[in-house]
Amino acid sequence: MLRLLAPRHLRTAFFCLSVLVCQYGVAEAAARVALLIGNEKYEATSQLNNPANDVELMKTAFEQAGFDSVTTVHDVDRAAMVRALRDFEDVATGAEVAIIYYSGHGMEMNGENYLLPVDVTLKSDKDVEDEAVPLERAQRSLEGATRLKLVILDACRNNPFEQSMSRSISTRAVSRGLARVEPESADLLIAFASKAGTVAMDGEGKNSPFATALAKYLTEPGVDVRIALGKVRDEVVNVTNRGQEPFVYGSLGGAQIFLNIKEININVTTNGGAQEVSPNGQSAAAADWQNIRDLADKELIEVFLQKHSGDPVYKMLAEKKLKLLTEAEQTTSVSPDEIAWEALKQSTDAAALTRFIERYPDSSHKAEAETQIAALEPKKGLNISETGKDTQASRDCYLLAGEPQSMPGFLGVNFLKIDSERALTACAQAVNENPDDMMLVNMLGRAYDAGRNYAEARRTYQKAADGGNMYALTNLAWFSIYGTDGAVDIDAGKAMFEQAAKAGNPYAQASLGWLYREGYGGVAQEFAQSKELYEASAAQGYANAMATLGWFYREAKGVPQDYAASLKWYIKAADGGDANAMSSLGWAYQNGLGTDQDYTQAKAWYEKAANVGDAYSMALLGWFYDVGNGVPQDYEQARNWYEMAANAGSAYAMGGLSRLYDFGLGTKPDPKEAVRWAAASIEGGDQGKLDEVRTKPDNFTPEFRREFQALLKERGFYSGPTDGDFGASTQTAIDRLAQRG
Repeated sequence: MLRLLAPRHLRTAFFCLSVLVCQYGVAEAAARVALLIGNEKYEATSQLNNPANDVELMKTAFEQAGFDSVTTVHDVDRAAMVRALRDFEDVATGAEVAIIYYSGHGMEMNGENYLLPVDVTLKSDKDVEDEAVPLERAQRSLEGATRLKLVILDACRNNPFEQSMSRSISTRAVSRGLARVEPESADLLIAFASKAGTVAMDGEGKNSPFATALAKYLTEPGVDVRIALGKVRDEVVNVTNRGQEPFVYGSLGGAQIFLNIKEININVTTNGGAQEVSPNGQSAAAADWQNIRDLADKELIEVFLQKHSGDPVYKMLAEKKLKLLTEAEQTTSVSPDEIAWEALKQSTDAAALTRFIERYPDSSHKAEAETQIAALEPKKGLNISETGKDTQASRDCYLLAGEPQSMPGFLGVNFLKIDSERALTACAQAVNENPDDMMLVNMLGRAYDAGRNYAEARRTYQKAADGGNMYALTNLAWFSIYGTDGAVDIDAGKAMFEQAAKAGNPYAQASLGWLYREGYGGVAQEFAQSKELYEASAAQGYANAMATLGWFYREAKGVPQDYAASLKWYIKAADGGDANAMSSLGWAYQNGLGTDQDYTQAKAWYEKAANVGDAYSMALLGWFYDVGNGVPQDYEQARNWYEMAANAGSAYAMGGLSRLYDFGLGTKPDPKEAVRWAAASIEGGDQGKLDEVRTKPDNFTPEFRREFQALLKERGFYSGPTDGDFGASTQTAIDRLAQRG
């Protein structure tokens, strides 16, 4: 949650998100099937208390989630157990999701896991392969499923035959619990009730702690299966007082997988208001647009328009892109992936590049996208795990939700750039594989936070903070500072910043520095204290802090104005990948601050910032070409840059486009288009365009003024004549338009 260079006084909003959870808009999901096996009445060893109850509990959970087929078998001998697995193999073939749940005795021998039918006697270790059922046989029954193969083993109890069974070969090892597995099959997860080498508990109730948690979370509507299994782990660890820790082995792809596809309603926050605006100032429409704007995909844009037709700014952006794509289809043979790649070929947005690959898997640019993604991961050979476990899921989690500059040479992900769905799947899987890595837990919190699931974000941040992660404690502090999920509590947030800053966390030091710099929420404004904290953060390579130090010297805040010192800090920050520093360097060269005025250098820095997604720099490049500042005047180039910036949310660029369309500069005159861009600019918060429309209407053509009144009338703000005279009633209507934005 990086909010250090763009402070806003924000209120927490309330919104209710109705989600029909289905795969990529498909109305009817493929089959979801389950086989549940409960063995408790063993003939030659101790009987168990819970399996029958556990199977019935899981049966109810799956049926309530709308599974197409749920088969249960109880107390089966080996022949019946194998037959049940064989029959289920046919049922699972072609299903989207196939699950086997087993509750009963299990054992491990020589690293292989076995499930025990009720008729086993196991007088000798020679009998295991003949009397027990290998776990691999259960896995084979799921191979025909297309998206998720899940084996759930509530079988990690003590092996009842471990002491009585004779050993024919001294090297044949029989151990407690089950052995670790590394599934080779694609899209296969194996969930153990307790991690390898440990045993599970039956509990004191009618169901085991593991089954109870599974029934509670596994089929929770709208929750990805990896996240659900993480919740199961947390609950079992808690209720057993850490005596039992479930574990998940295996990996899935990047798409979310839900076991319950029923409609759900998620109340994210509860503090009044009607706008869909998160505490970081980003609307739901803006967040969704971020996830599709780089794709040349009419279907996705049409779905966006259905969802966000009430947001005039992003509705316009989507309609504009839809129109351009339609025109491109009619006038060129260029494929959608070529159009999309043109906007992404220099991108450092890993989520956008990932979306490109997922949407266009056969594109000739796939390899280039993969190369760019690899460059954004933590460097190979760098120890990215606190626990020493470096997995692909953990790397994906860093790639999609990593804290900026949290390790050497790693840019990380700006909070507003997090694709919450993809980050959730990657980080949930990473945490399941490595639950003791608190940085991964923190990043899972960031994914929840970006997706506006603040209850889960707080729970996850708190877990990571309790485990000693100071990034998580800092993120929790922001919740208190902004009142993200409750009342604003500046003192509590400040105390958390101080604790994490004292522990040496650069993000916390910069955050506390921001609090003193802004004098936010009643905190005394102290530039000297703020600068000291930013210097401590910058000394650890934190680029955001370096950029802020550049601002201190440029604006003479608590220090004498020193443009040369400012320039040095901005260069350091830009080398660290900070987009704000790059755009500030453009401004410095443009205006000769600490250096000779150099429009070529200014343009180069603005282009670098634009390539990492900085809308402000895109807009200034548009202005360069618009007025011929250091470059030949080129209205078509100006329009291209303005459109890129507007597409990234720049209200200033929308105002620039309005002027180009009004006077036919670089395009045909189009007063309707000009007015739409002007309205979007005003609603997007551009004070300059608002002042110009209100106080200098003669800056616009008569056609523009009449069309503007027509738009105000269409929006219900104006009822007077469309005569181009911006009198008192028109002025009032313009104010209403601005207030809506």
